[in-house]
Amino acid sequence: MIIHLVENAALLLSLCWLQALNHRFWDKKSDSATKLTSGLLFGLTCVVGMMIAMEPESGLIFDARSVVLSMAALFGGPLVAGIAGLIAGGYRLWLGGVGAWSGLVVITLSVLMGLGYRYFYQRDRVGRGPWVLLIFGLLLHLLILLLFNWRPASSTTLQASMSMMLVMPLATVCLGWMLGDIIRRGRDERELSIAATAFETQQGMMITDRNSLILRCNQAFSAITGYHQDEVIGKQANLLSSGRHDASFYQAMWQQLSTTGNWQGEIWNRRKNGEVYPEWLSISAVHNPQGQVTHYVASMDDITERKAAEARIRHLAFYDALTGLANRSLLLDRVQHAMSTGTRSGQYAALLFLDLDGFKNINDLHGHHCGDLLLRLVAKRLGGATRSGDTVARLGADEFVVMIESLPGEYQEAATQAEQRAKALLTTLGKPYQLNALKLHISVSIGVTLFNDDASTASDLIQQADLAMHQAKAAGKKSIRFFDPAMQEAVSTRLRLQEDIGRGLQADEFIPYLQPQLDENGRVTGAEVLARWQHPRQGLLAPGVFIEVAEQAGLVEQIDEQMLRQACIRLAEWRQSPATATLSLAVNLSARLLYQADFVDTLLQLLARSGADPHRLKLELTETMLLDDMPAAISCMQQLRAQGIRFSIDDFGTGYSSLAYLQKLPLDQLKIDQSFVRELPENGSSLAIIKAICALAGSLQLEVIAEGVETDEQHQQLRDIGCRYFQGYLFGRPMPVAEFERLVVAGAEKKVPGAVGTQGDAKPCL
Repeated sequence: MIIHLVENAALLLSLCWLQALNHRFWDKKSDSATKLTSGLLFGLTCVVGMMIAMEPESGLIFDARSVVLSMAALFGGPLVAGIAGLIAGGYRLWLGGVGAWSGLVVITLSVLMGLGYRYFYQRDRVGRGPWVLLIFGLLLHLLILLLFNWRPASSTTLQASMSMMLVMPLATVCLGWMLGDIIRRGRDERELSIAATAFETQQGMMITDRNSLILRCNQAFSAITGYHQDEVIGKQANLLSSGRHDASFYQAMWQQLSTTGNWQGEIWNRRKNGEVYPEWLSISAVHNPQGQVTHYVASMDDITERKAAEARIRHLAFYDALTGLANRSLLLDRVQHAMSTGTRSGQYAALLFLDLDGFKNINDLHGHHCGDLLLRLVAKRLGGATRSGDTVARLGADEFVVMIESLPGEYQEAATQAEQRAKALLTTLGKPYQLNALKLHISVSIGVTLFNDDASTASDLIQQADLAMHQAKAAGKKSIRFFDPAMQEAVSTRLRLQEDIGRGLQADEFIPYLQPQLDENGRVTGAEVLARWQHPRQGLLAPGVFIEVAEQAGLVEQIDEQMLRQACIRLAEWRQSPATATLSLAVNLSARLLYQADFVDTLLQLLARSGADPHRLKLELTETMLLDDMPAAISCMQQLRAQGIRFSIDDFGTGYSSLAYLQKLPLDQLKIDQSFVRELPENGSSLAIIKAICALAGSLQLEVIAEGVETDEQHQQLRDIGCRYFQGYLFGRPMPVAEFERLVVAGAEKKVPGAVGTQGDAKPCL
């Protein structure tokens, strides 16, 4: 009887091996399909077991289904156990007999006991080792035995029950171990599948034994090194060595591997074709359970492209992209190094600051392409005319710097040698340049500063050479000038004045002075607004003191804005009195202010807020500023002209003076420059120019006003040739607003011919 139970259990265990095929087939497809198939297999196994089961009494079956179902629940879970239990239970009911319902209870008990075991196992309360499985089998079949013995049993049944207690717990251990092994094998075949996939990555991979003999490598390794797997297996890993690293490098590598088990870093290796290349290498040691190194796993990346990109970035950071010369950053570093060297050795070094004369004209006439080509040729000549120890740099645009080191320790000798080198550069760079079919001649201005210590910063030294270069340009170009401390003082003074102008603008220290403008009858038609600076310490300052610095610092438009604002306020006040209501004010406008995107809106808002009459505001523009962007200037002027604002061309005759732009611009007046008026009455050329201007204005229905009128003779001659409006010291110097108003009111009260007063509508020059 016991042998029959063993045979039954062995058959069922054999059938359960089908689960291995099921796991292997479904593992990569669907977990649900695997569980469904597992449930069917376990259920069919139970059916086969019941078909060949031992039957000690009619309708009473003893088989190994309890083992199968409990282990199906433990390893497969509720779905697998449920399917298997339904199949087994259905078949048992179909068989019938006195033990049918007891059989169903056995099936249910086996499933529930297996699920309970699974619950505690998943929470790490119990394990799945042989002894635990044996205890579980004994407990399960003890409960089954008690179930069978609830009623009187025959001796055959009792003998079968005892045989079951001997066989089934052991079968539980065997089936549990077998199913666990199936799961472990499946899992192992998957950390291996994943490992194989991971091994064939884009990273080169190499595995060696503890003696660095290569055991395996992947395709990426072959792609990087050029070696096929068959060519390196069994070879020492040092066949990749480039020879660039000394023994101490490898000693440090192996020392770290021995200490930490890992090493990574940049290394130079050699490909099969002999090419040396940079590589990022990571090595990990593999240990056995006893802690001994058994293998090494290396991953490698070819970083040739990354190193090339880094080199390009470094080059862009320290070299000029157009010419390939050192840029400002590298120059500053070299100057700092030369300063340190000079401090130790006492030898001088020189900075030669070079600027091409008239380079802007070349760009404007021939285009930036020619300009860039010229800069490359200049850079090439500089490279050929300097020594290997010199530094040649391009700071931007057409500015170059040459640093000469190792000059004598005596200042005069060093200066003499630096001057000789500078003269040689003047000669070299002054030779003609052939730009394709274009032949160009340019000259260079050079500023020089000497140094042999670190008393100044590198930036200060470059600025000194720059100042000296500007002195060379001021001297007539194509010349050399050495830095003089007085230049630095002039720059410092200019910077202090620039800061003071900014402060004065914030404090509203810039005030309008008015110079009267009169018609041919001597009546005041208005005034030109001229800025004055009411300085808190220096008193009243004329424009000659501050206007150039303000222009260089970008502050002149703020001065113009303040003059416009105060002019609008004054016009609004004059509008309230009959004596001043017809007066107009002319305000000079800078190019920067005219071309500001919001200038039109800002000015119209200013007029609206102040209440000034736009028809009484006149804006004076220079010819050259209009030519910067003629379409933008026309658009701006037309928008303002539509609101009543008038326009005058200042200093007419000294600039472009083209009839073409006069036809396009919405002008009201031409102002004859004082340089022509000053030459009257003796200079016939000036007289002819003024006559031509008056005739041109008459044909275009424009007013003409002459500025700088200082004598009666000039006044009379201008009237004789048709000029109807005048401005100059003959009629009044620029004066405070209050004084101008008193002059106007006094003239209006006299009401005598030729007296200074006001007039109505202005008349054009006819």
